[in-house]
Amino acid sequence: MASIARSAWMEGWEPDATSSAASRRSAARSAGRVSASSKSARYYGREATARIPQPAPQLEMSQPLAKPRLVTRRRPQWPMIAVVMTFAAVLLGVAIICPMLLSSRAADVESHVGRMESTQAQLTSSIAALSSQVSALSAPDRVAEQATQLGLQPAEQVKYVESATAGTEDDTTVVGR
Repeated sequence: MASIARSAWMEGWEPDATSSAASRRSAARSAGRVSASSKSARYYGREATARIPQPAPQLEMSQPLAKPRLVTRRRPQWPMIAVVMTFAAVLLGVAIICPMLLSSRAADVESHVGRMESTQAQLTSSIAALSSQVSALSAPDRVAEQATQLGLQPAEQVKYVESATAGTEDDTTVVGR
């Protein structure tokens, strides 16, 4: 359907177009080669024609052209080279120094963790030793022996102190009211 629309468009366009002499010669040459059944091949299948070179119009110059000079030496590019080399050095430094700093810091953290683990082990053994010492010193037999050495004796008479009024938990007493 698109080729029908294109053909109709080309047929509508071609009668209005005025062709040049070169286009007419080209059409005459290619008419024998292109089949008459295909309108699009006739439209798009035209060969290119050679153009005859036309002399360029002479322009009048108001100012004479500058005299060309031969340049034998280029301007040095040292500032750009210095910037590139500095950037490369910084990049190389970052690429080498950052991993080294990270690995040394990781080694420091690892050694610190090892020291803390050994300190924890020492403290755990110290706690166990002190706990056994507290248990030995707070044994009832030892406490009784130490009390007799200090001159303490078992109580001959035991008396209990009782308060006059005993309140309950829910009972609130405000002093001075």
